[in-house]
Amino acid sequence: MHLQLLETILLMTLVTYGARVLPFLVFKGNNVQGYVRDFIELVPIALLAALVIPELVTPSGSIVLIHNPFLWAGLLTFLFSKYVPNLFLGILFGMTVFWGLDRLL
Repeated sequence: MHLQLLETILLMTLVTYGARVLPFLVFKGNNVQGYVRDFIELVPIALLAALVIPELVTPSGSIVLIHNPFLWAGLLTFLFSKYVPNLFLGILFGMTVFWGLDRLL
């Protein structure tokens, strides 16, 4: 294995692990309130949206809105999950809707 590849893997491991552990070390034993707490609570939601939304809107590399089963299945599953808070049923609904829309569109 090349030394540069090993260094890259180790550095990526350090950055990933550090980003996950750093907030626990910084706020250990502190009762966080106000803006900082709101910020910390919203970070996972923002990261998930940043990962999911581009894949829903641009599944093939270009923006597709009408004939896009990913987008419509995602929106319908979001609405379903909002009113039926059952993870298993939400996943089953989303997979079924995507399968049906993929056949139709």
